[in-house]
Amino acid sequence: MVKILKESLYIIALSLILGLISYIMIDDYSLFENNNANNIFSDEYSNLEPGVHLINIDYAKSLYDSNLGVFIDAREISDFNEGHIKKSLSIPFGYELNSSLVDSIENVFAVFDYESTSKVLVTYCSGEGCSLSEDLAYELSELFPEQIIYYFEEGYPVWKNLNYPVKAYESVNEEINKPIKKSFLDFIDYLIIGSIVLIFSLYLTKNYIFLIPIISRLILGFIFVYFSWDKILDPAKFADVIKNYDITPFNLEKIIALVLPYLEFIIGSFLILGIFVEASTFISLSLLTFFIIMIGQAYLRGKSIDCGCLLTDLSDSSSSEKRIYMLKRIVQDICFIVYGVIVKYRMKFYNKND
Repeated sequence: MVKILKESLYIIALSLILGLISYIMIDDYSLFENNNANNIFSDEYSNLEPGVHLINIDYAKSLYDSNLGVFIDAREISDFNEGHIKKSLSIPFGYELNSSLVDSIENVFAVFDYESTSKVLVTYCSGEGCSLSEDLAYELSELFPEQIIYYFEEGYPVWKNLNYPVKAYESVNEEINKPIKKSFLDFIDYLIIGSIVLIFSLYLTKNYIFLIPIISRLILGFIFVYFSWDKILDPAKFADVIKNYDITPFNLEKIIALVLPYLEFIIGSFLILGIFVEASTFISLSLLTFFIIMIGQAYLRGKSIDCGCLLTDLSDSSSSEKRIYMLKRIVQDICFIVYGVIVKYRMKFYNKND
């Protein structure tokens, strides 16, 4: 056990070193941001009267993260279809503002669980040189005289460049409001199903049982490498996913987003190569158990989030669909734990073969 712990510390130390190197090489990734950027009740905006007010993009993001505002895109519908702030409404400047529009805006608070006691409207457009958001804000102020209405000049381009939540549609046609559907079964599911069939076949034949832990080790290693790669490439997006769990202290998710993907990559690579197998298996089982607890507690708290296992899997599916995928990820992790247990007790399979 002492040897396993010592090797585990080596692996964790290597992950920290690689995470530090990655941090040095990445631009615009600060581990310690100014608290004022995240304080939505900062002095600058705390005592504003109903009406139109200019805000910066940091404050707009704070409103977005806190579910305190309805974001409204003032650009043309074609621009909205190409990409927009996630959960925002499309109301192009010049659109006829009427009572039905009031109802649609009010409904958004319920659909996206906004806090009804602190709701505000936030308009945006194409950034520098675009005044549509300001113009629309003043039009909306006539329709909602008791409402605080914000607009931020940086607009959608800067929001997107900062890797803040955005949404784009597959094509611009009559189906533009229908998000891209993804298949319930993915590559990992088919890998699990195929490997389980293979493992059971080998177990039943009795002649090649010794291959079962080898196959399990290779699959487990591949899984960790596969899930780590896009998180290594985009730690900022992974940090946002971690933040959705609402359990990490301030900014700790950014440190985790730098180190954890490298830890996954290292233990996956070691498992594939067959080195530091005991320590890599120990860490993998610990991580998988932790992932199950993380997703499970989020599910029990009623959250509907993308688990972040694979960033390319992030989607705009409904809350109910996301909760189903959370359960599916838990089942997948349980299967991976089975692979880890097989690797941990691999000598028993060799003895059976003898």
